[in-house]
Amino acid sequence: MDVVALEEIKQQWLFAADAMPQLICLVDRDGRIIRANRTLERWELGQVENVRGAYLHRVLHKHCADPDCYLHTLRERTAEALAKDGRAACDVWDPLLERHFSIHIQRPVPQGGAGPEAFFALVSIDDVTELKAGEDQSRRTAQALNRRVEREEQKREQAEKFQAHLLTVLDKTPVFIAMADRSGALFYLNPAGRLRMGLAQDEALTGLTLLNCHAAGERSRIAEEALPAVERDDVWSGDSVLCSRDGHEIKSNLTLIGHRDACGALAGYCLLGSDMSDWVRTEEAFRLTQNEMWRLSAQHLTIQESERRRIAADLHDGLGQTLSLMKLSIEDVSRSLQHGAAGKAAATLEHLATSVKSALAELRRMSMNLRPATLDDLGILATLAWYFREFEIACPGIKLERDISAKESDVPEPLKIAIFRIVQEATNNTVKHAGAERIKVSLCNEGDFLELLIEDTGRGFDATAVGDRRGFDQGLGLQSMKERAELSGARYEIHSAPGKGTSICVRWPSTDTLAREFSALPQFAIDAVVKAPTDRELSERMSVCVACMRTFRS
Repeated sequence: MDVVALEEIKQQWLFAADAMPQLICLVDRDGRIIRANRTLERWELGQVENVRGAYLHRVLHKHCADPDCYLHTLRERTAEALAKDGRAACDVWDPLLERHFSIHIQRPVPQGGAGPEAFFALVSIDDVTELKAGEDQSRRTAQALNRRVEREEQKREQAEKFQAHLLTVLDKTPVFIAMADRSGALFYLNPAGRLRMGLAQDEALTGLTLLNCHAAGERSRIAEEALPAVERDDVWSGDSVLCSRDGHEIKSNLTLIGHRDACGALAGYCLLGSDMSDWVRTEEAFRLTQNEMWRLSAQHLTIQESERRRIAADLHDGLGQTLSLMKLSIEDVSRSLQHGAAGKAAATLEHLATSVKSALAELRRMSMNLRPATLDDLGILATLAWYFREFEIACPGIKLERDISAKESDVPEPLKIAIFRIVQEATNNTVKHAGAERIKVSLCNEGDFLELLIEDTGRGFDATAVGDRRGFDQGLGLQSMKERAELSGARYEIHSAPGKGTSICVRWPSTDTLAREFSALPQFAIDAVVKAPTDRELSERMSVCVACMRTFRS
Protein backbone atom coordinates (compact mmCIF):
# COMPACT_ATOMS: atom_id res chain seq x y z
CA MET A 1 0.00 0.00 0.00
CA ASP A 2 1.48 3.38 -0.98
CA VAL A 3 2.10 6.27 1.34
CA VAL A 4 -0.73 8.36 -0.08
CA ALA A 5 -3.32 5.74 0.68
CA LEU A 6 -1.99 5.35 4.18
CA GLU A 7 -2.10 9.07 4.73
CA GLU A 8 -5.66 9.18 3.46
CA ILE A 9 -6.70 6.39 5.84
CA LYS A 10 -4.94 8.16 8.69
CA GLN A 11 -6.78 11.37 7.99
CA GLN A 12 -10.09 9.52 7.88
CA TRP A 13 -9.45 7.94 11.31
CA LEU A 14 -8.32 11.27 12.73
CA PHE A 15 -11.47 12.90 11.43
CA ALA A 16 -13.56 10.13 12.90
CA ALA A 17 -11.79 10.44 16.29
CA ASP A 18 -12.18 14.23 16.30
CA ALA A 19 -15.87 13.87 15.54
CA MET A 20 -16.47 11.64 18.57
CA PRO A 21 -18.34 13.39 21.47
CA GLN A 22 -16.02 11.76 24.01
CA LEU A 23 -12.64 13.17 24.94
CA ILE A 24 -10.20 10.54 23.60
CA CYS A 25 -6.55 10.64 24.62
CA LEU A 26 -3.59 8.37 23.93
CA VAL A 27 -1.26 8.31 26.93
CA ASP A 28 2.17 6.78 27.47
CA ARG A 29 3.32 4.75 30.44
CA ASP A 30 3.99 7.90 32.46
CA GLY A 31 0.46 9.17 31.90
CA ARG A 32 1.46 11.89 29.48
CA ILE A 33 -0.80 12.69 26.57
CA ILE A 34 0.48 11.55 23.20
CA ARG A 35 -2.56 12.75 21.28
CA ALA A 36 -6.11 14.05 22.07
CA ASN A 37 -9.07 14.55 19.78
CA ARG A 38 -10.85 17.86 19.10
CA THR A 39 -13.36 17.32 21.89
CA LEU A 40 -10.68 18.91 24.08
CA GLU A 41 -11.19 22.15 22.23
CA ARG A 42 -15.00 21.82 22.25
CA TRP A 43 -14.82 21.50 26.04
CA GLU A 44 -12.62 24.63 26.04
CA LEU A 45 -9.78 22.85 27.81
CA GLY A 46 -7.01 23.97 25.40
CA GLN A 47 -5.62 23.34 21.89
CA VAL A 48 -4.90 19.83 20.71
CA GLU A 49 -1.42 20.87 19.46
CA ASN A 50 -0.47 22.25 22.88
CA VAL A 51 -1.30 19.28 25.13
CA ARG A 52 1.19 16.77 23.79
CA GLY A 53 3.42 15.59 26.65
CA ALA A 54 1.08 17.08 29.34
CA TYR A 55 -0.51 15.06 32.10
CA LEU A 56 -4.23 14.51 31.90
CA HIS A 57 -4.66 16.10 35.33
CA ARG A 58 -2.92 19.28 34.20
CA VAL A 59 -5.06 19.52 31.05
CA LEU A 60 -8.40 18.93 32.81
CA HIS A 61 -7.60 20.62 36.15
CA LYS A 62 -5.25 23.49 35.39
CA HIS A 63 -5.53 25.06 38.82
CA CYS A 64 -6.13 21.97 40.97
CA ALA A 65 -3.80 21.55 43.99
CA ASP A 66 -5.63 18.65 45.59
CA PRO A 67 -3.18 15.76 46.07
CA ASP A 68 -6.15 13.36 46.35
CA CYS A 69 -7.75 14.46 43.08
CA TYR A 70 -9.24 11.48 41.27
CA LEU A 71 -7.08 12.22 38.19
CA HIS A 72 -3.94 11.74 40.31
CA THR A 73 -5.15 8.38 41.58
CA LEU A 74 -6.82 7.24 38.38
CA ARG A 75 -3.96 4.91 37.43
CA GLU A 76 -3.83 3.29 40.86
CA ARG A 77 -7.63 2.91 40.91
CA THR A 78 -7.62 1.15 37.52
CA ALA A 79 -4.29 -0.74 37.69
CA GLU A 80 -5.77 -4.05 38.86
CA ALA A 81 -8.49 -4.07 36.20
CA LEU A 82 -5.94 -3.11 33.46
CA ALA A 83 -3.56 -5.82 34.54
CA LYS A 84 -6.31 -8.42 34.53
CA ASP A 85 -8.42 -7.56 31.49
CA GLY A 86 -6.50 -4.76 29.78
CA ARG A 87 -9.40 -2.44 30.34
CA ALA A 88 -10.98 -0.44 33.17
CA ALA A 89 -13.90 1.93 33.70
CA CYS A 90 -15.20 4.29 36.38
CA ASP A 91 -17.83 6.99 36.86
CA VAL A 92 -16.85 10.16 38.72
CA TRP A 93 -18.27 13.57 39.48
CA ASP A 94 -15.79 16.31 38.58
CA PRO A 95 -16.28 19.13 41.10
CA LEU A 96 -14.13 21.61 39.18
CA LEU A 97 -15.73 21.12 35.79
CA GLU A 98 -19.10 20.35 37.42
CA ARG A 99 -19.62 17.45 35.09
CA HIS A 100 -20.24 13.77 35.49
CA PHE A 101 -17.69 11.70 33.57
CA SER A 102 -17.70 8.06 32.51
CA ILE A 103 -14.03 7.13 32.03
CA HIS A 104 -12.91 4.06 30.06
CA ILE A 105 -9.26 2.99 29.80
CA GLN A 106 -8.21 0.46 27.15
CA ARG A 107 -4.71 -0.94 26.68
CA PRO A 108 -3.64 -1.79 23.12
CA VAL A 109 -4.10 -5.38 22.00
CA PRO A 110 -0.66 -6.89 21.29
CA GLN A 111 -0.28 -8.41 17.84
CA GLY A 112 1.99 -11.23 16.95
CA GLY A 113 5.44 -10.05 15.87
CA ALA A 114 4.75 -6.48 16.86
CA GLY A 115 7.25 -4.50 18.85
CA PRO A 116 6.64 -2.50 22.01
CA GLU A 117 3.31 -0.64 22.03
CA ALA A 118 3.44 2.86 20.63
CA PHE A 119 1.20 4.03 23.55
CA PHE A 120 0.35 2.69 26.94
CA ALA A 121 -3.43 3.18 26.92
CA LEU A 122 -6.39 4.88 25.32
CA VAL A 123 -8.40 7.00 27.71
CA SER A 124 -11.99 7.82 26.74
CA ILE A 125 -13.84 10.39 28.87
CA ASP A 126 -17.57 10.68 28.17
CA ASP A 127 -19.63 13.58 29.58
CA VAL A 128 -22.68 11.81 30.98
CA THR A 129 -23.94 14.74 33.03
CA GLU A 130 -27.25 14.96 31.21
CA LEU A 131 -27.61 11.19 31.26
CA LYS A 132 -26.97 11.11 35.01
CA ALA A 133 -29.34 14.02 35.48
CA GLY A 134 -31.93 12.05 33.55
CA GLU A 135 -31.20 9.00 35.64
CA ASP A 136 -31.46 11.09 38.80
CA GLN A 137 -34.69 12.55 37.56
CA SER A 138 -35.96 9.10 36.69
CA ARG A 139 -34.89 7.82 40.09
CA ARG A 140 -36.58 10.74 41.82
CA THR A 141 -39.65 10.21 39.67
CA ALA A 142 -39.58 6.51 40.53
CA GLN A 143 -39.18 7.33 44.23
CA ALA A 144 -42.04 9.82 44.05
CA LEU A 145 -44.12 7.24 42.20
CA ASN A 146 -43.28 4.62 44.82
CA ARG A 147 -44.24 7.03 47.60
CA ARG A 148 -47.48 7.78 45.78
CA VAL A 149 -48.14 4.07 45.36
CA GLU A 150 -47.46 3.58 49.08
CA ARG A 151 -49.85 6.43 49.94
CA GLU A 152 -52.49 5.01 47.61
CA GLU A 153 -51.98 1.60 49.18
CA GLN A 154 -52.37 3.12 52.64
CA LYS A 155 -55.50 4.93 51.46
CA ARG A 156 -56.81 1.69 50.01
CA GLU A 157 -56.13 -0.14 53.28
CA GLN A 158 -57.78 2.67 55.24
CA ALA A 159 -60.73 2.63 52.85
CA GLU A 160 -61.07 -1.15 53.28
CA LYS A 161 -60.80 -0.78 57.04
CA PHE A 162 -63.37 2.03 57.03
CA GLN A 163 -65.63 -0.02 54.77
CA ALA A 164 -65.36 -2.98 57.16
CA HIS A 165 -66.21 -0.73 60.13
CA LEU A 166 -69.08 0.84 58.19
CA LEU A 167 -70.50 -2.56 57.30
CA THR A 168 -70.21 -3.57 60.96
CA VAL A 169 -72.13 -0.44 61.97
CA LEU A 170 -74.76 -1.05 59.30
CA ASP A 171 -75.12 -4.68 60.38
CA LYS A 172 -75.37 -3.86 64.10
CA THR A 173 -77.56 -0.74 64.03
CA PRO A 174 -81.23 -1.28 64.90
CA VAL A 175 -82.23 1.27 62.25
CA PHE A 176 -83.75 0.02 58.99
CA ILE A 177 -81.12 0.66 56.25
CA ALA A 178 -81.64 -0.24 52.60
CA MET A 179 -79.69 0.64 49.43
CA ALA A 180 -81.19 0.64 45.97
CA ASP A 181 -80.04 1.31 42.42
CA ARG A 182 -81.40 3.99 40.10
CA SER A 183 -84.47 1.91 39.29
CA GLY A 184 -85.29 1.46 42.98
CA ALA A 185 -84.36 -2.24 43.18
CA LEU A 186 -82.76 -3.10 46.53
CA PHE A 187 -79.25 -4.57 46.51
CA TYR A 188 -78.52 -4.22 50.28
CA LEU A 189 -80.70 -4.57 53.36
CA ASN A 190 -79.13 -4.65 56.83
CA PRO A 191 -80.11 -7.33 59.41
CA ALA A 192 -82.49 -4.96 61.22
CA GLY A 193 -84.23 -4.23 57.92
CA ARG A 194 -84.41 -7.92 57.04
CA LEU A 195 -85.98 -8.63 60.44
CA ARG A 196 -88.63 -5.97 59.90
CA MET A 197 -89.32 -7.17 56.36
CA GLY A 198 -89.55 -10.80 57.49
CA LEU A 199 -86.55 -11.93 55.40
CA ALA A 200 -83.89 -14.46 56.37
CA GLN A 201 -80.36 -13.07 56.74
CA ASP A 202 -79.11 -14.95 53.65
CA GLU A 203 -82.26 -14.58 51.55
CA ALA A 204 -81.92 -12.86 48.18
CA LEU A 205 -83.53 -9.45 47.68
CA THR A 206 -84.95 -10.35 44.28
CA GLY A 207 -88.07 -8.36 43.48
CA LEU A 208 -87.80 -6.09 46.53
CA THR A 209 -87.94 -2.37 45.67
CA LEU A 210 -88.20 0.93 47.48
CA LEU A 211 -91.90 1.14 46.68
CA ASN A 212 -93.04 -2.37 47.59
CA CYS A 213 -91.27 -2.03 50.99
CA HIS A 214 -94.10 0.37 51.85
CA ALA A 215 -97.71 -0.29 52.66
CA ALA A 216 -99.98 -0.12 49.60
CA GLY A 217 -101.54 3.17 50.71
CA GLU A 218 -98.13 4.86 51.00
CA ARG A 219 -96.58 3.85 47.67
CA SER A 220 -98.16 6.59 45.57
CA ARG A 221 -97.04 9.27 48.05
CA ILE A 222 -93.46 7.92 48.01
CA ALA A 223 -93.47 7.82 44.20
CA GLU A 224 -95.03 11.26 43.75
CA GLU A 225 -93.45 13.12 46.68
CA ALA A 226 -90.33 11.43 48.04
CA LEU A 227 -88.57 10.29 44.84
CA PRO A 228 -88.98 13.65 43.02
CA ALA A 229 -87.73 15.45 46.15
CA VAL A 230 -84.59 13.28 46.17
CA GLU A 231 -84.11 13.89 42.44
CA ARG A 232 -84.33 17.62 43.13
CA ASP A 233 -82.75 18.06 46.60
CA ASP A 234 -80.84 14.78 47.17
CA VAL A 235 -82.78 14.10 50.40
CA TRP A 236 -86.32 13.62 51.68
CA SER A 237 -87.63 12.99 55.21
CA GLY A 238 -91.07 12.11 56.43
CA ASP A 239 -93.33 9.56 58.10
CA SER A 240 -94.52 6.49 56.26
CA VAL A 241 -95.60 2.90 56.86
CA LEU A 242 -93.33 0.00 55.94
CA CYS A 243 -94.90 -3.37 55.24
CA SER A 244 -93.28 -6.74 55.96
CA ARG A 245 -93.72 -9.80 53.82
CA ASP A 246 -96.45 -11.16 56.11
CA GLY A 247 -98.42 -7.91 55.82
CA HIS A 248 -97.45 -6.46 59.20
CA GLU A 249 -97.35 -2.66 59.01
CA ILE A 250 -94.61 -0.68 60.75
CA LYS A 251 -95.06 3.04 61.29
CA SER A 252 -91.66 4.59 60.58
CA ASN A 253 -89.85 7.88 60.24
CA LEU A 254 -87.91 7.71 56.97
CA THR A 255 -84.99 9.54 55.39
CA LEU A 256 -84.37 8.92 51.69
CA ILE A 257 -80.94 10.00 50.38
CA GLY A 258 -79.84 10.15 46.74
CA HIS A 259 -76.34 9.13 45.56
CA ARG A 260 -74.88 10.66 42.41
CA ASP A 261 -72.10 9.49 40.08
CA ALA A 262 -69.04 11.48 38.96
CA CYS A 263 -71.13 13.23 36.32
CA GLY A 264 -73.76 14.31 38.84
CA ALA A 265 -76.45 11.92 37.64
CA LEU A 266 -78.57 10.14 40.24
CA ALA A 267 -77.09 6.66 40.64
CA GLY A 268 -79.03 5.18 43.56
CA TYR A 269 -80.81 5.62 46.89
CA CYS A 270 -80.23 4.96 50.57
CA LEU A 271 -83.29 4.52 52.80
CA LEU A 272 -83.03 4.99 56.58
CA GLY A 273 -86.03 4.12 58.70
CA SER A 274 -86.68 4.38 62.45
CA ASP A 275 -89.45 2.24 63.92
CA MET A 276 -92.00 4.64 65.41
CA SER A 277 -94.26 1.92 66.83
CA ASP A 278 -93.05 2.52 70.39
CA TRP A 279 -93.49 6.27 69.94
CA VAL A 280 -97.00 5.76 68.59
CA ARG A 281 -97.87 3.48 71.49
CA THR A 282 -96.36 5.94 73.94
CA GLU A 283 -98.28 8.81 72.36
CA GLU A 284 -101.49 6.79 72.53
CA ALA A 285 -100.77 5.85 76.15
CA PHE A 286 -100.07 9.51 76.92
CA ARG A 287 -103.32 10.53 75.26
CA LEU A 288 -105.23 7.91 77.24
CA THR A 289 -103.46 9.00 80.42
CA GLN A 290 -104.33 12.61 79.70
CA ASN A 291 -107.96 11.67 79.13
CA GLU A 292 -107.88 9.65 82.33
CA MET A 293 -106.45 12.64 84.18
CA TRP A 294 -109.25 14.83 82.86
CA ARG A 295 -111.79 12.21 83.89
CA LEU A 296 -110.21 11.82 87.32
CA SER A 297 -110.05 15.58 87.75
CA ALA A 298 -113.76 15.86 86.97
CA GLN A 299 -114.42 12.86 89.20
CA HIS A 300 -112.40 14.49 91.98
CA LEU A 301 -114.56 17.59 91.73
CA THR A 302 -117.66 15.42 91.86
CA ILE A 303 -116.39 13.59 94.94
CA GLN A 304 -115.37 16.88 96.53
CA GLU A 305 -118.82 18.39 95.98
CA SER A 306 -120.46 15.19 97.24
CA GLU A 307 -118.34 15.29 100.37
CA ARG A 308 -119.17 18.94 100.91
CA ARG A 309 -122.89 18.18 100.58
CA ARG A 310 -122.53 15.31 103.05
CA ILE A 311 -120.69 17.50 105.57
CA ALA A 312 -123.23 20.29 105.07
CA ALA A 313 -126.07 17.83 105.63
CA ASP A 314 -124.38 16.45 108.75
CA LEU A 315 -123.87 19.95 110.10
CA HIS A 316 -127.44 21.00 109.29
CA ASP A 317 -129.29 17.85 110.28
CA GLY A 318 -127.13 16.86 113.22
CA LEU A 319 -125.05 19.53 114.87
CA GLY A 320 -127.22 22.35 113.48
CA GLN A 321 -130.43 20.90 114.95
CA THR A 322 -128.72 20.26 118.28
CA LEU A 323 -127.41 23.84 118.43
CA SER A 324 -130.88 25.18 117.59
CA LEU A 325 -132.37 23.18 120.48
CA MET A 326 -129.60 24.45 122.76
CA LYS A 327 -130.41 28.01 121.72
CA LEU A 328 -134.08 27.51 122.55
CA SER A 329 -133.15 25.92 125.91
CA ILE A 330 -130.91 28.87 126.82
CA GLU A 331 -133.71 31.31 125.97
CA ASP A 332 -136.11 29.27 128.13
CA VAL A 333 -133.65 29.35 131.07
CA SER A 334 -133.35 33.13 130.67
CA ARG A 335 -137.13 33.61 130.80
CA SER A 336 -137.48 31.28 133.80
CA LEU A 337 -134.85 33.22 135.71
CA GLN A 338 -136.56 36.50 134.87
CA HIS A 339 -139.84 35.19 136.35
CA GLY A 340 -138.14 33.70 139.42
CA ALA A 341 -138.68 30.08 138.36
CA ALA A 342 -135.25 28.84 139.43
CA GLY A 343 -136.33 25.21 139.65
CA LYS A 344 -137.56 25.15 136.09
CA ALA A 345 -134.32 26.86 134.95
CA ALA A 346 -132.23 24.22 136.72
CA ALA A 347 -134.18 21.40 135.08
CA THR A 348 -133.73 23.02 131.67
CA LEU A 349 -129.97 23.42 132.25
CA GLU A 350 -129.67 19.73 133.12
CA HIS A 351 -131.40 18.86 129.86
CA LEU A 352 -129.12 21.38 128.08
CA ALA A 353 -126.02 19.61 129.43
CA THR A 354 -127.22 16.41 127.80
CA SER A 355 -127.68 18.27 124.50
CA VAL A 356 -124.15 19.75 124.75
CA LYS A 357 -122.74 16.28 125.35
CA SER A 358 -124.61 14.98 122.31
CA ALA A 359 -123.31 17.90 120.21
CA LEU A 360 -119.74 17.21 121.28
CA ALA A 361 -120.15 13.53 120.38
CA GLU A 362 -121.51 14.49 116.97
CA LEU A 363 -118.67 16.94 116.44
CA ARG A 364 -116.14 14.26 117.44
CA ARG A 365 -117.76 11.78 115.02
CA MET A 366 -117.56 14.26 112.16
CA SER A 367 -113.98 15.13 113.01
CA MET A 368 -112.97 11.47 113.12
CA ASN A 369 -114.61 10.89 109.74
CA LEU A 370 -112.62 13.77 108.23
CA ARG A 371 -109.29 12.72 109.81
CA PRO A 372 -109.03 10.70 113.00
CA ALA A 373 -107.07 12.59 115.63
CA THR A 374 -105.75 9.28 116.95
CA LEU A 375 -103.92 8.81 113.65
CA ASP A 376 -101.58 11.67 114.50
CA ASP A 377 -101.57 11.17 118.28
CA LEU A 378 -101.45 7.37 118.67
CA GLY A 379 -100.71 5.96 115.21
CA ILE A 380 -102.35 3.67 112.66
CA LEU A 381 -102.73 0.62 114.91
CA ALA A 382 -104.68 2.53 117.59
CA THR A 383 -106.77 4.23 114.88
CA LEU A 384 -107.67 0.90 113.27
CA ALA A 385 -108.58 -0.54 116.70
CA TRP A 386 -110.88 2.45 117.34
CA TYR A 387 -112.45 2.12 113.89
CA PHE A 388 -113.06 -1.61 114.32
CA ARG A 389 -114.83 -0.99 117.65
CA GLU A 390 -117.02 1.68 116.08
CA PHE A 391 -117.76 -0.60 113.12
CA GLU A 392 -118.81 -3.50 115.39
CA ILE A 393 -121.13 -1.17 117.31
CA ALA A 394 -122.65 0.22 114.09
CA CYS A 395 -122.86 -3.13 112.25
CA PRO A 396 -123.47 -5.88 114.82
CA GLY A 397 -124.71 -8.28 112.14
CA ILE A 398 -121.32 -8.47 110.42
CA LYS A 399 -118.51 -10.45 112.01
CA LEU A 400 -115.22 -8.51 111.78
CA GLU A 401 -111.99 -10.54 111.95
CA ARG A 402 -108.72 -8.73 112.35
CA ASP A 403 -105.12 -9.89 111.89
CA ILE A 404 -102.84 -6.95 112.65
CA SER A 405 -99.32 -8.36 113.01
CA ALA A 406 -97.45 -5.31 111.68
CA LYS A 407 -95.78 -2.98 114.17
CA GLU A 408 -96.28 0.76 114.27
CA SER A 409 -92.66 1.24 113.15
CA ASP A 410 -93.32 -0.89 110.05
CA VAL A 411 -95.72 1.72 108.66
CA PRO A 412 -94.13 4.93 107.26
CA GLU A 413 -95.96 8.10 108.24
CA PRO A 414 -97.21 8.96 104.70
CA LEU A 415 -98.89 5.53 104.38
CA LYS A 416 -100.99 5.71 107.55
CA ILE A 417 -103.79 7.85 106.16
CA ALA A 418 -103.84 5.79 102.94
CA ILE A 419 -104.21 2.54 104.89
CA PHE A 420 -106.97 3.99 107.06
CA ARG A 421 -108.94 5.38 104.12
CA ILE A 422 -108.65 2.13 102.14
CA VAL A 423 -109.90 0.12 105.13
CA GLN A 424 -112.67 2.64 105.70
CA GLU A 425 -113.77 2.64 102.05
CA ALA A 426 -113.55 -1.13 101.66
CA THR A 427 -115.63 -1.86 104.78
CA ASN A 428 -118.21 0.81 103.86
CA ASN A 429 -118.54 -0.73 100.38
CA THR A 430 -119.05 -4.15 101.98
CA VAL A 431 -121.81 -2.82 104.21
CA LYS A 432 -123.55 -0.92 101.38
CA HIS A 433 -123.28 -3.38 98.51
CA ALA A 434 -121.90 -6.81 99.45
CA GLY A 435 -124.40 -8.14 102.00
CA ALA A 436 -121.51 -9.99 103.65
CA GLU A 437 -121.66 -11.83 106.93
CA ARG A 438 -117.93 -11.73 107.57
CA ILE A 439 -115.08 -9.29 106.87
CA LYS A 440 -111.42 -10.04 107.49
CA VAL A 441 -108.78 -7.26 107.64
CA SER A 442 -105.05 -8.15 107.73
CA LEU A 443 -102.05 -5.82 107.99
CA CYS A 444 -98.75 -7.73 107.95
CA ASN A 445 -95.08 -7.01 107.43
CA GLU A 446 -93.84 -9.61 104.90
CA GLY A 447 -90.20 -8.46 104.89
CA ASP A 448 -89.91 -6.94 101.41
CA PHE A 449 -93.36 -5.38 101.53
CA LEU A 450 -96.18 -4.28 103.83
CA GLU A 451 -99.44 -6.00 102.90
CA LEU A 452 -103.02 -4.87 103.56
CA LEU A 453 -105.60 -7.56 102.78
CA ILE A 454 -109.40 -7.02 103.06
CA GLU A 455 -111.68 -9.98 102.32
CA ASP A 456 -115.44 -10.42 102.59
CA THR A 457 -117.93 -13.22 102.01
CA GLY A 458 -120.44 -11.03 100.18
CA ARG A 459 -122.20 -11.45 96.87
CA GLY A 460 -119.22 -10.20 94.84
CA PHE A 461 -119.32 -8.50 91.43
CA ASP A 462 -117.64 -8.41 88.03
CA ALA A 463 -114.52 -6.36 88.85
CA THR A 464 -113.58 -5.92 85.18
CA ALA A 465 -116.96 -4.55 84.19
CA VAL A 466 -117.04 -2.12 87.11
CA GLY A 467 -113.48 -1.00 86.38
CA ASP A 468 -114.36 -0.23 82.76
CA ARG A 469 -117.18 2.12 83.71
CA ARG A 470 -116.23 5.75 83.23
CA GLY A 471 -119.25 7.57 84.67
CA PHE A 472 -118.58 9.86 87.59
CA ASP A 473 -121.18 8.08 89.69
CA GLN A 474 -119.94 4.56 88.96
CA GLY A 475 -117.31 2.80 91.04
CA LEU A 476 -116.05 5.89 92.84
CA GLY A 477 -115.13 3.94 95.97
CA LEU A 478 -113.11 1.35 94.07
CA GLN A 479 -111.40 4.05 91.98
CA SER A 480 -110.62 6.04 95.11
CA MET A 481 -108.94 3.05 96.76
CA LYS A 482 -106.94 2.27 93.62
CA GLU A 483 -105.73 5.87 93.29
CA ARG A 484 -104.78 6.12 96.96
CA ALA A 485 -102.82 2.87 96.72
CA GLU A 486 -100.94 3.69 93.50
CA LEU A 487 -100.18 7.30 94.45
CA SER A 488 -98.63 6.06 97.69
CA GLY A 489 -96.36 3.66 95.76
CA ALA A 490 -98.34 0.44 96.28
CA ARG A 491 -99.45 -2.36 94.00
CA TYR A 492 -103.26 -2.61 94.08
CA GLU A 493 -105.17 -5.78 93.19
CA ILE A 494 -108.87 -6.57 93.47
CA HIS A 495 -110.38 -10.00 92.89
CA SER A 496 -114.12 -10.57 92.81
CA ALA A 497 -116.77 -12.52 90.96
CA PRO A 498 -120.53 -12.83 91.43
CA GLY A 499 -121.19 -15.10 94.40
CA LYS A 500 -117.47 -15.42 95.24
CA GLY A 501 -116.95 -12.50 97.58
CA THR A 502 -114.33 -9.78 97.19
CA SER A 503 -110.63 -9.59 98.03
CA ILE A 504 -108.60 -6.37 97.97
CA CYS A 505 -104.81 -6.67 98.33
CA VAL A 506 -102.53 -3.64 98.62
CA ARG A 507 -98.75 -4.04 98.91
CA TRP A 508 -96.28 -1.28 99.71
CA PRO A 509 -92.55 -1.95 99.29
CA SER A 510 -90.50 -1.87 102.46
CA THR A 511 -88.08 0.99 103.08
CA ASP A 512 -85.12 -1.11 101.87
CA THR A 513 -86.99 -2.30 98.77
CA LEU A 514 -88.12 1.24 98.06
CA ALA A 515 -84.54 2.48 98.33
CA ARG A 516 -83.36 -0.19 95.87
CA GLU A 517 -86.09 0.61 93.36
CA PHE A 518 -85.51 4.32 93.78
CA SER A 519 -81.78 3.97 93.12
CA ALA A 520 -82.56 2.02 89.92
CA LEU A 521 -84.56 4.92 88.48
CA PRO A 522 -83.02 7.22 85.82
CA GLN A 523 -80.83 9.96 87.25
CA PHE A 524 -83.20 12.72 86.11
CA ALA A 525 -86.01 11.13 88.14
CA ILE A 526 -83.81 10.87 91.23
CA ASP A 527 -82.68 14.48 90.83
CA ALA A 528 -86.28 15.62 90.46
CA VAL A 529 -87.19 13.97 93.77
CA VAL A 530 -84.10 14.81 95.78
CA LYS A 531 -84.00 18.44 94.61
CA ALA A 532 -87.73 18.99 95.03
CA PRO A 533 -88.96 21.35 97.77
CA THR A 534 -89.03 19.59 101.11
CA ASP A 535 -92.79 19.98 101.54
CA ARG A 536 -93.14 16.23 102.05
CA GLU A 537 -91.15 13.47 103.62
CA LEU A 538 -88.43 12.06 101.33
CA SER A 539 -89.85 8.55 101.70
CA GLU A 540 -93.24 9.76 100.44
CA ARG A 541 -91.67 11.49 97.43
CA MET A 542 -89.61 8.36 96.73
CA SER A 543 -92.70 6.14 96.83
CA VAL A 544 -94.65 8.45 94.53
CA CYS A 545 -91.73 8.60 92.07
CA VAL A 546 -91.39 4.82 92.05
CA ALA A 547 -95.14 4.46 91.53
CA CYS A 548 -95.08 6.87 88.59
CA MET A 549 -92.16 5.07 86.95
CA ARG A 550 -93.91 1.72 87.42
CA THR A 551 -97.01 3.09 85.74
CA PHE A 552 -94.94 4.46 82.86
CA ARG A 553 -93.12 1.13 82.34
CA SER A 554 -96.36 -0.82 82.36
